[in-house]
Amino acid sequence: MTLHPDPDPGPLEDNDHPIPRLDTLDTLVTFTKGASVGIVIATPLKDDERSRARLLRKFEVSLSYFRSADYFARCGAPQPAHSRLYVNIHSGSDAEMIELVERYCAEAAASGITPFITFEASTGGVPANNRWRGP
Repeated sequence: MTLHPDPDPGPLEDNDHPIPRLDTLDTLVTFTKGASVGIVIATPLKDDERSRARLLRKFEVSLSYFRSADYFARCGAPQPAHSRLYVNIHSGSDAEMIELVERYCAEAAASGITPFITFEASTGGVPANNRWRGP
């Protein structure tokens, strides 16, 4: 998954950024025929070059699990019923970043992975909601 040039995402660990770790899965739950991987963006994600690069890298790392030798040995190729990607993004994130999340989720869906996007309510009182607007 490389949808645009690879700008510098910065260090692998940056606790001051809404996507603090680039080299780990935020959540992973395995089951007999598949797995669920989660990406958590708990604070508002701003639309800037570094955040776009970190978001892309986080998706690449998360989706790479479904292409791993371990996953293929246990489950075979990703199947929508058994391969899930959960993305929880702060509702105060810039609209452009939410659109990128939706675009990356569409790419995941095209690869046999079922995406789910949820929004964490902001402190400004915006209600949380769940949605996936597929391709």
